[in-house]
Amino acid sequence: MKFSFPSFWRHLRAAGSSLGLGLLLLLAACQPEKFLTPPRAATETAAAAAIAAALTPPVSPVTPSPTTPPAPEILATAAANPTITIWINESSPAHAALMAEIAGNFNQTHPIHVEVVHVTPKLLPQFLNTAVLSDTVPDLILHPIEYSIGWYEDGILDGAAAQVVLNQLGAQTFDQEALSLLQDGENAGIIAALPSDGWKQLLIYRADWYEARSLPPPIDYTSIISNAQAIYNPEALVSGLVVPTESDLLSTQQVFEQFAVANGCQLIDAKGEVVITQPACEEAFDFYRRLINRFSPSDVQTDTSARNAYLEGRTGFIISSPSLLPVLAGLDASVKPTCAECAASNYLATHSGFVTSLRGSGPQAVASSYSQITALGITTSAHTVAAQAFAAYWFEEAYLSWLSLEPERKVPLRLGTAADPFHFSDAWLEMPIAGSDQTLLELYPDDLIDNLRQGIAQADRWGFRQGQGALIAHMAAEQVMPILLQEMLSGYFTSAQTVQEAYKRTVALIPDYAYHPTPTPTPTATP
Repeated sequence: MKFSFPSFWRHLRAAGSSLGLGLLLLLAACQPEKFLTPPRAATETAAAAAIAAALTPPVSPVTPSPTTPPAPEILATAAANPTITIWINESSPAHAALMAEIAGNFNQTHPIHVEVVHVTPKLLPQFLNTAVLSDTVPDLILHPIEYSIGWYEDGILDGAAAQVVLNQLGAQTFDQEALSLLQDGENAGIIAALPSDGWKQLLIYRADWYEARSLPPPIDYTSIISNAQAIYNPEALVSGLVVPTESDLLSTQQVFEQFAVANGCQLIDAKGEVVITQPACEEAFDFYRRLINRFSPSDVQTDTSARNAYLEGRTGFIISSPSLLPVLAGLDASVKPTCAECAASNYLATHSGFVTSLRGSGPQAVASSYSQITALGITTSAHTVAAQAFAAYWFEEAYLSWLSLEPERKVPLRLGTAADPFHFSDAWLEMPIAGSDQTLLELYPDDLIDNLRQGIAQADRWGFRQGQGALIAHMAAEQVMPILLQEMLSGYFTSAQTVQEAYKRTVALIPDYAYHPTPTPTPTATP
């Protein structure tokens, strides 16, 4: 059974934006009373604040008007000087400046004006829902792959338009695994969006501490939990590990999902049956609960608090995106390592160990990595020809500029061109990081860089290889798993109860779910 989004938002848009916004407010006012009480009260408050933020139009950088003759192939099919809007899932000032430059350069050679809106990934669903209701959906959206299939199946992304650009650029120039993750399972030759770049999750540990205690690298459940216990020293305010656990963070699920898949725990199978009640999943939840509650600081943690604990020498193990690599090398002027041994600015870069793949426990365990992919989608509301022109420009003239800003977490998924098959992937290796003149290869071991850039799209993410990407989009938008994990860590559920809650909350998102388990009769006493 394949999950598909309801056509609710499209009906609202057809009925008019005023009606849609009115219904949105009505839905917010009519939430069941259970959502107003713990353990989700804080999360619901945060969600309401996020929706309010989403209703406020963001400021877009101003891009210059065209100063050179327009390209004749665009003039042949498009109205003169149309305006298109692209949403970018990066919100830093550096990305805003870069996108203003990219949009301006594009405008110099094409009769198309580009407006850029920067939206953080976790707010994308709220922004998009509001845009659908008000009929202001942008022309293009750069977004995490979690949303691609769901938005495509809901009629928001135009797969046929994306396929035209892919054919123009050459499908053979892209990472083939990434293309397969974005493939429409029912329409051969159509992709939901174009894979832009990605990164692989890192397990980072204090190799010097581990060596001093003769500890093995943290590569499986057994070593991770025993190492955390050996490092844990509450009297010295040193924890065994720190990972994000906040209920509104995408990274909270990213950490747990790698733990779960490593133990052979899948969310759903290819026919659409939710299989998270299997013993491997309960073991994963139990491992995660014991690990965090016993050897991590007691408060809710974020990516920032995990990073700071590691930089200050207060923990032996964290899980992070590769964005931390320049920081460990002392290249970020705003965030410096301050551990006792960190007089040398690159001490942590040379005394940290890095793992990208781990295993669970027992016979069902598998080697598992976690990767995140960013995709560029063209919407069904787009000025299609103009949006396609910008998408092609993105993967040609603008691509290296985009990758060069924080390249440590932007591994190219378009590897090269027809004439030079590895043009972009080779150039990425030579890109300096954090405004320095040093590359990742000059700062870190070759095998680490190879692990970071190879097999990004081969990571076994929940739902994608089972053809259930739309369900994953809805779960990400609802933050189902981060909320549930925080509730478990807070003591509201045991590991066994958490498995049942995960099953119920997942099934609740699937219309006409057809695989409810048959209850086992209670045995009667033998006379």
